[in-house]
Amino acid sequence: MIIAPLPHNEDERLLRTKQLKLLDTIKEQAYEDLTLLAAEICGTPIALITLLDENRQWFKSHHGLNATETPREISICSHAILQDDIFVVEDAKQDIRFKDNPLVTGDPNLRFYAGAPLILDTDIRIGTLCVLDTKERTLTQTQKKSLEALARQAIALMQLRVTIREMKNLDKVKDEFLSMVSHELRSPLTSLKGSIDILQHLETQQNKESSTLLDIAARNTDQLSMIVNDILDITTMQAGKLKMDFQKVNLVHLVKEAIEKNSTRISKCEISVDIPDEKEGLSVRGDRSKLLQVISNLLSNAAKFSRQDNAKITVKLEQEENLAKLTISDNGIGIPEELKDQIFTKFNQVGTETNQKMPGTGLGLSICKHIIKAHNGIIGFTSIPNEKTDFYFTLSVTS
Repeated sequence: MIIAPLPHNEDERLLRTKQLKLLDTIKEQAYEDLTLLAAEICGTPIALITLLDENRQWFKSHHGLNATETPREISICSHAILQDDIFVVEDAKQDIRFKDNPLVTGDPNLRFYAGAPLILDTDIRIGTLCVLDTKERTLTQTQKKSLEALARQAIALMQLRVTIREMKNLDKVKDEFLSMVSHELRSPLTSLKGSIDILQHLETQQNKESSTLLDIAARNTDQLSMIVNDILDITTMQAGKLKMDFQKVNLVHLVKEAIEKNSTRISKCEISVDIPDEKEGLSVRGDRSKLLQVISNLLSNAAKFSRQDNAKITVKLEQEENLAKLTISDNGIGIPEELKDQIFTKFNQVGTETNQKMPGTGLGLSICKHIIKAHNGIIGFTSIPNEKTDFYFTLSVTS
């Protein structure tokens, strides 16, 4: 077995890897989707997103493999990060560098490896997006290009994480912030679009597997688009340039539309809608699209923080004299008492494992508050930790 030499910029590489603050973090769906895509595109049972520190390679995502890390000295990824392009080993048993490697001679009995280096800036290789198999194989040029595109997307997600973390420390949103973050967010959107285009040209694009891959890519694109829109919205609001198109809006119709629009996000939850028949005509004066945005955000949050098993969301519409009150409830983790004052603060996110697994900008509820305030309404919540949370808003009824 031949141990890979250290990169020429190892000290800087280690520093940048640690600054990402990704090592030993929990699973995140965006990275899980990338390894699933990589495995499906390349036809391998295993796909990993690896980060290399001083002594180990740690897996941010490990599709098809139970292990979460291995010693760095036996990692094939330590060889891959020395390359500019994809590092391919078609048959490890025939390769003098790896034929007596414990990962080849023992569990998981690797034969094939292909890894695209994850490159920050131009020369900081922090790890790889790699695919592995227990039998020898080759990759087509399309598969190699797809793997490289997915590696760029992994880096874009990591840089986005750093950007959002830095923004949380800012007290205000300025034009410079919008310009910089918009660029950071549109870059991963461009990478995803490229991935989708490649998938559409694969021979198997009509198969069920290809349809699944495209759905995953589309879901990630939608998620990033939402982040871009959130930042654009909060910037507009901060500048006092939020435009409203007030008209008569039927709240019952709007609730039903929001549930339909968010059907994918809330699909794992049991939805209960409590709207009395006599309230079917309940209407308010407001901006239809903005109110739909508020309801969609509250539904999405309810699904996000509901229990993993037996998740329930309740939507209730009431009228109290001349006020319409819409309440969206979940049976999830609740909000700790010490964090309740921060819920509507920009960039704030409740520091839970659930939120780390599905990170966002922390702008959604702040945007909701701006919108409801612009309607002369009130938005608030009540919460019992580890039991339930009710978010509600009230608006004046119109005839």
